[in-house]
Order: sequence, then C-alpha cells, then structure tokens
Amino acid sequence: MGVGFGLSNIAKADGHSVMFASWGGSFQDALRSSMLTPASQDLGIEVKEDTTNGIQDVRAQISANAVAWDVAEMELSACETLSRDDMLEPIDYKMVDASGIPSDLRQDNYIGFINFTKVIAYRKDKFGNNGPQSWADFWDVEKFPGKRGMHGKVNYNLEAALMADGVAKSEIYNVLSTKEGLERAWTKLAEIVPHVTVWYRGGSQSAQILRDGEVDVVHMGHNRVESVANSGVDVSYTFQDGTMDVDCLLVPKGAPNYANAMKLINSVLSASSQATLAKTMPLGPVNKYAFDAGVLSIEQAKNVNTHPDNYDKQLLVDPNFYIGQLDVLTERFDTLIQQ
Repeated sequence: MGVGFGLSNIAKADGHSVMFASWGGSFQDALRSSMLTPASQDLGIEVKEDTTNGIQDVRAQISANAVAWDVAEMELSACETLSRDDMLEPIDYKMVDASGIPSDLRQDNYIGFINFTKVIAYRKDKFGNNGPQSWADFWDVEKFPGKRGMHGKVNYNLEAALMADGVAKSEIYNVLSTKEGLERAWTKLAEIVPHVTVWYRGGSQSAQILRDGEVDVVHMGHNRVESVANSGVDVSYTFQDGTMDVDCLLVPKGAPNYANAMKLINSVLSASSQATLAKTMPLGPVNKYAFDAGVLSIEQAKNVNTHPDNYDKQLLVDPNFYIGQLDVLTERFDTLIQQ
C-alpha cells in the first residue's frame, strides 16, 4: 500500500486506510520515510497524510461533525487540553504496546510520541562562529544585531523572556505561576517584539526564513536547522537554553478508522521505528528501548536532543502551565505581536 499526502477532505471509514496529521515539511518527510511507509507496508493499510497547525484544527473538525483525521500529532499541552474537553477517543492499550513509554506519557486519551527541542539557530554568514548562545544574547540587539525570528505562538516565548531576564531554568515555572512573575515575562517579551522581523506560523516556514536569509537568528526546531544545514546553508545552533517539549499522538473523537489508528500508533511507537526516526532526523525517542535497537551509532546518538550531553542544557517545558489558560495567554500574545 502507498502513502498519500495532502488529503484534507472529509475521511470516510473504509477499513483499508488511516489518516495521519502532522506538522509538514522536512519533518513530515522524515516521518514518512522512517515510520509511515514502513507501517503501511507492514500493516497492509494505506497511510494517508495531512498537515495540522494545532489544537484549533481538531476542535473545528469535531465541532463541524466532520472529523477527517484518525491520528494527529500535537503538543502535550494541546493533548491534555483536548482530553479534558472530552474531544478524544481512548487509547486501546491492548492494541498499543506502551511498555517502553514513560508512565506519565501513557494517558487514557493520548500517548507520548517524540521529544523535540526548539533551539537558537543562526546564519554563520552573519555571525561567523560567534552567534547568540543564550536568550540573553538573543535579546541583546546591540551586541548581536540582525533580523530575528520567533514562533508566532505564545508557547515557549514567555519562558524565553524569563531566561533572557536571568531566571534560572529550574525556577521558570515557579516564577510564571505568580501574577508578578507572569507580568515580568510579558514585560521582557515586549522588549524584543519590535526587533522580530518574522513571527513564523509553522515549522516549514521557520526553515524557509532561515534558509532564505529572511532572518539571521531564529528560535526553531533543531531538526529543522539540521535540514537547512543539509541543504547547503552555513548555519549553527546551540542546545543551551533550548526548550524541550513532547509531542503526543491522539485520536479525535469520531475518527472514522479507529482500529487502524491503534495499529498505526503501535507501529510508530516501536523501538525500531523510534530509533529509525532519530537516525533520519535527530529527535528524541520516547521509547526508552530505542537506543538499544541497534539502529543509532554513538555519533548519531550525540546529535539527539535527549542525549546526556545535551539534556541538561535545555528547559523541559511544563505543559501544566498552559492548561486552562492557553486561550487567554494566546489572546494577549497575539495582541502584543500585532502592535
């Protein structure tokens, strides 16, 4: 069976296919080659694909009673929010082998998929080997002049602002939990807003603006930076002050091909599948057995964000900060960056 792409029409249950939605671009290319095509061949079902911009897409499909996706990849905070809103089907753990997945990522209605990190990346034709190495550097527009890019979502930007303001990574969410701390983050974020050339909307755009020189320094997925480097552009990045998060897999309520959704989830969470993705694109497996699957070399493992040499340099994002207030934070953020 083949893998289709870009099928956004309303899906109908057919028993022979499954619709998977992810973030597009080089990342989805990597998913296809390392996970989706092998799963299609092994399971004997067609894996169709679509792209998503996040939680609102799932809500819109359910509200319209027009669910097209069987499996979707989302940030952990979005997964938990949709679960609390009763918008997800349960995960059938009789069909999904979750023995290698951390217990806190095995939830009733969603399951962990990959660890990813957004890093500070820069063009070496602008900064040489002396590009920004921290959020304090990113905010320092005099020492590091240049066009800046940031993700046009509130997620990670408040944390970045506090790191730029000198808050230790271990204290970020303690500070954000107070009214005064949250205002401190908004105030610091407002300082950098006038210097941001592009607020990108998706991972593919982040790679495009770095590759094409629309920005000189940008906060973006480190796997996307690798794809830009592989295209021949001289870029670099640091894991220092990176924001590490977890994406999960979910099944929207009313998904037309539930059984095939469970089969696909089981396949892409296997140790070998997770390791193959990490080899194709250095993203952190959630399956703890992936590093023992005999797929990754020692050198390849060192480029993965969850490697011990990289892990402690990063902020582990706490999804609980966003749950219950994501809409309010998003509204204020959108207003701020549009000024």
